[in-house]
Amino acid sequence: MSEPASSGEIPDTNTHWLFKNPQLGITLWDCAHGTRELSAERRQPCHVVSFVHSGAFVLHARGRSAVIDATSVLLHNPGEPFRSEHPLGRRDHGSSIVVQRKLLLDLLGPDARFPTIHVQGLFRAQLLQRLLVRSLQDRKPREAMAVEEAALKVLREVLRGDAQASSVPRKPSRRARRSYAEDAKALLQQRFRERLQLDDIARSLYVSPYHLCRLFREETGVTIHSYLNRLRLREALEPIAEGKTDLSELAAGLGFSSHSHFTAAFRKELGLSPREVKKLATARIPEMVRALNL
Repeated sequence: MSEPASSGEIPDTNTHWLFKNPQLGITLWDCAHGTRELSAERRQPCHVVSFVHSGAFVLHARGRSAVIDATSVLLHNPGEPFRSEHPLGRRDHGSSIVVQRKLLLDLLGPDARFPTIHVQGLFRAQLLQRLLVRSLQDRKPREAMAVEEAALKVLREVLRGDAQASSVPRKPSRRARRSYAEDAKALLQQRFRERLQLDDIARSLYVSPYHLCRLFREETGVTIHSYLNRLRLREALEPIAEGKTDLSELAAGLGFSSHSHFTAAFRKELGLSPREVKKLATARIPEMVRALNL
């Protein structure tokens, strides 16, 4: 998908669609051969909202660079150029909601453009998206209206987060602050399964822990510890939804000190326990939406 579609319609391509109608589509993507070199310039033909299930990459768009990982929801406007690279050495895969322009006009108004390139902190919306994808992958008959309504719930949450992110007044961004924050995010993506100390991260970036904490929070709006926990918890969503993983083993593999620590962090972030989410993965789509209160 390299050229913008002038009509704003969802293109009929060889993409692996899990769901598709005239308004929106849900698709899987897998960057198995991500290269460390900067990619060629690309464009999306439609509005695309992408969710990273696992892995990470660096996106270059709108004159800035950002580490995109499982804490991020990536936003593409049609025809807008972007490039990517994989300096972290991690394969990434995920899913996307592809949106027809007319639907975005209804949701966003006459401009119908995403003001930012990505938003964060949308755990419930990310979980509903993940559960919806899992439900569609089961290939059981699903009512199209239920799928549409759930996808629209996700989109509304993302757009609300996008509007808030673009309206928050910030100090003029300094290159050093952004660089430290993005470097810290990259390091956390590589080592989030380890039991890291703040000093480990600061020494790797040749900055004092105090300055790193301040710069990271100024740039991202969250503490390093909160970001690390969010990254670990997003990584847990897919195995939990698949119902294949022992939770104690999963907690240890993600760097949590114990099963109880993992469960407490999960409940604090989402309001549901991992076991409740595990059960929810087999529920009907409307029940998923109600349980997540979106």
